Amino acid sequence: MKRLVPLLLLAAIAGAYVAYQRYLAGRPFEWAGTVEARAIAVGSRTGGRVAKVLVQEGERVKPGQVLVELEHGDLDAQRAGAAAQLAQAEAALDKLKAGARPEEIAQAQARTAQATAVLQETRKGSRAEEIAAAEARVAQAQAGVDKAQLDAQRARRLLESQAIAKAEADATETALRTAVAQRDALQKVLDQLRAGARAEEKALAGARVAEAQAAAKLVMAGARVEDLRAAQAVVDAARARLAQLDITIGELQIKAPAAALVEALQLRPGDILPPNATAATLLEDGQLYVRLYVPETQIGRIAVGQQVPITVDSFDRTFTGKVEHINAQGEYSPRNLQTADERADQVFAARIGLVDGQNDLRAGMAAMVRIDK
Repeated sequence: MKRLVPLLLLAAIAGAYVAYQRYLAGRPFEWAGTVEARAIAVGSRTGGRVAKVLVQEGERVKPGQVLVELEHGDLDAQRAGAAAQLAQAEAALDKLKAGARPEEIAQAQARTAQATAVLQETRKGSRAEEIAAAEARVAQAQAGVDKAQLDAQRARRLLESQAIAKAEADATETALRTAVAQRDALQKVLDQLRAGARAEEKALAGARVAEAQAAAKLVMAGARVEDLRAAQAVVDAARARLAQLDITIGELQIKAPAAALVEALQLRPGDILPPNATAATLLEDGQLYVRLYVPETQIGRIAVGQQVPITVDSFDRTFTGKVEHINAQGEYSPRNLQTADERADQVFAARIGLVDGQNDLRAGMAAMVRIDK
């Protein structure tokens, strides 16, 4: 009997080992993981004072739905000013593109014609009629001089005989000098008419014609290319400023980028939201997934597109997941998922998308995936 006991113990141990190996062989592969979610942190690039909070935590929102509105301040007034500046710049550009009006062109052409006529008149000199009239005036003045000379001579003889007073004789002398001066002046005018315009006057008239012609060409040519470019640049700058203000005003409404669940929203009307700060945290619908780690020796048991069962401690039912991605590079398993001995083993992270259970599962839950051998 003493010899039989060790043999029986060995046989029992061998049987237990065989049974355990059969148990292990029949157990499914089990991989632990965690339910995770793709969160969206929404906010405003401009920031400001909160005017309205339109949703609450736990509420589902649609794409484009406004979550929070910020106060406009003076942005509306700035936009109105920018719109007015854009309209002014566009009007100035349109004016340059349109060029001169027909009335302005006609006015420039009339000035050219007037200057040309003056030049021709200057070059031709005085007309024969004007010279004849001037000669007649000189002859008339000469007749006045002759009469004044006769009166002065008669007055001198009468003064010598003391027939008239000296004052009367002096008056005739004055009348004679006046007549001579008037004749000489009219003679100068006649000489000027006969000589025609001076060279300086002709040059001046020619310069005025050239100036009028250049002004007419400038009016008809319209704006320079450089002026058009400068005006277009002013329009572009004004339009960019208006677009910038529109974007800034649009940032005063914080919207949901996709259908999601409001996870965190702590703002209240009157709060100050800094620029680029998180206003709310959203969990995007359909973006719950399980992150698990598969040992290197079992990585061949799953493939992208494969459906796998998922269980969590909170529910007595199995959810369905679909393998979406398997990392191409191995790593060491996280400390909170494996034992100390297993941490040395290389694992591959895999992402399992949830086919169902989006409304029941929550990020952070521990999940288990079991696959039959």
